[in-house]
Amino acid sequence: MNYKFNFLEKTHKINLEKADDLFKIIINDKQEYTITDVEVESNLISFKADDKTYNIYCFSDKDKTHLSIDGENYTLELEKDIATKAKTGKQQKGNSVFSPMPGLLVKVPVSVGDKVKSGTTLAIVEAMKMQNELPSPRDGIVKKINGKEGEQVDALQVIVELE
Repeated sequence: MNYKFNFLEKTHKINLEKADDLFKIIINDKQEYTITDVEVESNLISFKADDKTYNIYCFSDKDKTHLSIDGENYTLELEKDIATKAKTGKQQKGNSVFSPMPGLLVKVPVSVGDKVKSGTTLAIVEAMKMQNELPSPRDGIVKKINGKEGEQVDALQVIVELE
């Protein structure tokens, strides 16, 4: 998966690849890291890179991701063209929910035709061993489900659409 983030007024390209229990991260097509021993507990991610253990506390709000890495604080902002797509796409108008990150579609506890209330869990996506419940943005009827349990989903992929 490819991402672009703004950090200190500069855009950084990040490529994340997963193979078995390893992650490979390439930053700006230059720096490459192999990540092992990943453990996720709530908003804390622990992992090894180059035989050094790192602990990252993270949380997101809107288009920003806040990280604290071994006491140093960082804020990453999703690049404008990706953020604009998220803001202007129909998923932000209250008609559907989308995956906030690439991951595994673990569960879709609704079916086409179901009446749902705002806040009802429409799907659960797992990324880096952390499950994210995706709530309905409004009351409505499930119109379409784009994906099956056990399938991989991309960031910003629409999963459930409402009438």
